[in-house]
This record gives sequence, C-alpha cells and structure tokens, in this order.
Amino acid sequence: MFSQQPPSAPRRVSRRGVLRTSLAAGSAGVAGAAGAVGAAAPGSAAEPRGGSARGTVRPGRSGVRLRWLGVAGWELSFDGHRLLIDPYLTRQPYTDAAGKADMTRKLRVNHRIIDWVLREHLTSAPEFILLTHGHWDHLADVPHLLDHPAWRDREINILGTETHLHLLTAMGVPGTGRPHRLVAVSGEEVLRHPLQSSERPTRPDFTIEVVRSLHSQLGGYGFDPYGTLTAPPARPRSLGDLVEGGTLGYQVTVGDRLSVMFLSGSANFAARAVTGATPDVLVLGASGHAAVHDYFERAVDTLGRPPVIVPSHHDDLVTALDDPTLHDTVNRRVVDRLQQVIGADGRVLDPRHLEPVEL
Repeated sequence: MFSQQPPSAPRRVSRRGVLRTSLAAGSAGVAGAAGAVGAAAPGSAAEPRGGSARGTVRPGRSGVRLRWLGVAGWELSFDGHRLLIDPYLTRQPYTDAAGKADMTRKLRVNHRIIDWVLREHLTSAPEFILLTHGHWDHLADVPHLLDHPAWRDREINILGTETHLHLLTAMGVPGTGRPHRLVAVSGEEVLRHPLQSSERPTRPDFTIEVVRSLHSQLGGYGFDPYGTLTAPPARPRSLGDLVEGGTLGYQVTVGDRLSVMFLSGSANFAARAVTGATPDVLVLGASGHAAVHDYFERAVDTLGRPPVIVPSHHDDLVTALDDPTLHDTVNRRVVDRLQQVIGADGRVLDPRHLEPVEL
C-alpha cells in the first residue's frame, strides 16, 4: 500500500537517507518556531531534553510545519495547505471525586479557548479534518469548530469511520447551508488533493493514506466507551455518548518532500496494516498502553525506524491551553523512552503546545 508517492511518481533520492545523513551530522532536520523559522530558543518545542543524544537542533528545511494542539490534536501546514488531526481544545474535566473516569459527565464546550486558539494560532481554516476515533477528547469540539464564524463558510472535508460521521451528524454537522463534507473512510484509501482534473493529468499537492489502527488497551485489557453505530444516535450529551467507533491512522505525503504518519490518537496500532510504510516523521500516541506488548519497540521497528518521532496524547487532558503551567503536565518520560528505543537512528521531539515545529 505504502509507496510514499502515488505509483506514477518517478524514483528519487530517498528522503529518509537525507534525513539520517543530517542527523548524523548533528542536525535533526527540525526546529521549533513560534514565528519565522530559526534556531531553537531555550524552552522551545525542539529544545533537547534529558540526554545529549539529541544533539543541537537546527532549522528544518521542508517547509512543512507541525503544531501540537494538546491531547492528540495536531495541525500540519505547508504551502498554504492545512490539515487538522483530532482538534480538541476544550479539555474539560473527565473524572469523579476519586479520580476515576466518569463517562456520565455532561459534554462541555470552552468557547473562550476555541475563540482564542482560532484567533491567535489556527488563523486559517483547514481543508481537511482527520479523525482517529470517536471519543470525546478527539471529536467533541469538531462541530463547534466547524460552526465557528471563522470556519463555517469554508469547505472542510472531515474524514472518519461510519460511526464518527454518525456522531457528527447527530451533533449537527455539516449544518444547514454549510459547505462542509463528511467523508467515510475505513482504511486503505489513498486520497489526493486537489482532485484530479478531467482535462489534464496533474500531480497532487499532497496525498492522504488512511490506515486501519487500534485503540489503546489499558490496564484492564480494554477501553471505554466502546461501540459502533450504523445510524445517527440521539444528540450526544455526555462523555460516554461519544463511542470509539473504530480507530484510524493517516499518512500525509507532501509532494516528494516529506511523509508524516499519524498513529497519534491512541497508544496501539495494527502492525500488518502499516507494514511497508517508511514515514519520515512518525507522530505516535504515547500513553495508555499498559496491556500492549512492546508497543514502542514494535511500532518503531514496523515503520522502518523513522528518523523523526513525535509523541502524542501525553499531557493531562484537562489543564487549559492558556494556563502557564500546561507544559508541566506533559509526561516527558515517554520522550526519553522513545529516544532509548530509536537510539542513534533518529530524533525524538518534545513538542510544546501551540508552538509550530518545522520538519
């Protein structure tokens, strides 16, 4: 399935070889930036943490930027294109007084934070929203983002399984008169943008390869809430109403420049579904894998030991995006563990919320 480019693309110098050569020379091929690309400042997204093996980060050169939105949310931007993966900004409490997950909690929307993030950080609407699964910390904000005044009149393609789209339909997506488009996918699709012209063959600006994936398996050998839907339910009101509905991953390939694999929504994966993929950058879900055998090791080896790995879904889920203590909630032990796993073959980034990283 994975060709890094559509099959008709000409053979070219391996991007992975170039990236690894850069790493060996002391360059990660990536850099944190809060605006123009430049050397990483202390405390920036690309600042090395916890070991000299990470070396000195130098500016990236691909023109492809990655921005962590918190939890498992990401923005990928390049050449005026924008894609979002699991954009969840509200970060509402989800536990009871004893600290156990309480799926009866009513869904909330933090409109103040959504307004702030769209005004200060996500300043342009995306062309695609890619959903990994249907849980509240992945899907709950999508209807409110799509109905935001800054986005409501833009054509946005939302990719997800049948269950994910039924949940969004029940929450009012696309909305009367809105140009948004719900696109059902299940894995194995290779989509291009823009659409192929009927008059003259063209190369795509980027492709999206959809892959089947798996949800995290927690300490009790399972997860909650699970389930699938074959029709829109009643409008979801509680956290538990947003069921998993199948888990997906995505590989976005930008021309002949860079491929980014998002196995970012959960800490598990379907190895046979991604065998043969050799992404330049792997965004990997990093928490909730107590029951998954050798998760990091198998993911890294199956995907050909990617030169750049970015952990995902490893903050506390609830601290507000504008809280100055937010970065202290990140589990940076997973950064060090991933660096041990990849060793000298690659670099693990320690992203900071809302700060773009050039790959």
